[in-house]
Amino acid sequence: MLRCLLALVCSGAAGASALDDDKKRVPLYTNEDLQRVSPYRDETGGSSKPAAAPAPEPASERGRVRGEEYWRREAERLRDRLRPLRERASELRFGIEEKRRQPPTRRGGVDPLIGALERRLRALEERIREAESRFEDRARRERALPGWLR
Repeated sequence: MLRCLLALVCSGAAGASALDDDKKRVPLYTNEDLQRVSPYRDETGGSSKPAAAPAPEPASERGRVRGEEYWRREAERLRDRLRPLRERASELRFGIEEKRRQPPTRRGGVDPLIGALERRLRALEERIREAESRFEDRARRERALPGWLR
């Protein structure tokens, strides 16, 4: 068994050295080679002129591009609209924590009010995320830079 394994390993090593001999040699280019082909460099496109610049894309559907001031104002308006929702979410989180700190009223039972508060909190957070996502998508489509939305 050991001899078979040794013979197999030796035959693999011999095959690997034969593969090294079969590899193509990489050509070596000298300065003489470059001087010999330099008169033909224009034929390769090295000195060709680039094509005409593409036509500018049409402006947005409204016919105007909105700048940084507009997007900063819009982001501030969104934050103002979402501020009451965020405050309400914060109040709900506080209420849930308060309910969890109180000892349970039933044996081993979870207060059903906590579940209702958590559902309301999830729905409120979803509304906030959806409003932010719609705004970011609109800004991205109209090519507003991300820094303008902060």
